[in-house]
Amino acid sequence: MPLSEAQLTADLTAAMKARDMPRVYVLRGLLTAAKNLKVERRGALLSEADLVQLVRRELRQREEAEEFATKAGRTDVVEQNQAERRLLDPYVPAQLGGAELEDAVRGIVASLPSPALGAVMTALREQYAGRFDGKQASEVVKRVLAGASGS
Repeated sequence: MPLSEAQLTADLTAAMKARDMPRVYVLRGLLTAAKNLKVERRGALLSEADLVQLVRRELRQREEAEEFATKAGRTDVVEQNQAERRLLDPYVPAQLGGAELEDAVRGIVASLPSPALGAVMTALREQYAGRFDGKQASEVVKRVLAGASGS
């Protein structure tokens, strides 16, 4: 099921009814970040890719906080950040593996009339939003395009 603001709101409502306060705090933070992004974009609707990017940013923030807490010897904060990351994980789609990413790129290259790096990356972002590392994808696209033009 694609990630949407409606899904996040429904999950927040369910967590509030269940009195699952850690989940309530995490989802409220996520929805607040989504609302702030909408305000920045002057009310434009957020796509699934935008929401996945927000979740990834929240996950990175917790990883950084966990690192600092570990250095400071704050095991309570480390445990809290680990628990919050576990709550956020289900909202991030599984990353494409190397072989899956290459298969996706080859499919896109075959479907485009004149494949170029920018066009392939755009199509990849549209079809697999938030499911790949951009740098890795760029290298795969360059390799596939070099192989396609060389044969």
